[in-house]
Amino acid sequence: MSVRLEEIGEIKLERLNKILAGVPGGVYKASYAALKRAGDTAKSRAGQFAAEEYTISKGAFMKNVRVSTDIRSQGGSLVSLNIRYAGTVLPLLEFATRYSRGGRITTQVKRNGGASTLEHAFAERVYGPIAVFERLGKARFPVEQKFGPSTAHMMQNEEVVRKMDDTIRETFEKRVEHEITRVLNGWGGSK
Repeated sequence: MSVRLEEIGEIKLERLNKILAGVPGGVYKASYAALKRAGDTAKSRAGQFAAEEYTISKGAFMKNVRVSTDIRSQGGSLVSLNIRYAGTVLPLLEFATRYSRGGRITTQVKRNGGASTLEHAFAERVYGPIAVFERLGKARFPVEQKFGPSTAHMMQNEEVVRKMDDTIRETFEKRVEHEITRVLNGWGGSK
């Protein structure tokens, strides 16, 4: 996910440039700090947004995700915030999956989708937690383990992207005023 600084809040950026024009590096310091806070807020709320769209808990999402943030600058001014999500596919049992003693497995991955029954699937413990497997044919073998989407795929959902974008914009706009005050009061941050 990438957000360009010009797209976040033109009015706030104009105000930032006007107020801090006489402070050397002030615009960069204030916009960097506000953008970093916006990225950190979005990262911490990512699990909540994913849990609203998928039948996974926020904790299970956050436990399986790796997040990196990159703030890019060009010519002494900030350009964009990039947030990258990585992670492997999640076992189907991390989602709303139920299995009965009779061997019937029902699963639902997305909240707005219906539950579906896996006809040739079974739950089995193999080296660790219980996993869902499905036979590939009528024979007993071969079988394959069933997985849900990865954390990175969940973060590409349109609704999740929209919520992340809104969070970044709102946090930046709220935070930039505070950062202007900090710079004017002589804050000497690292950047």
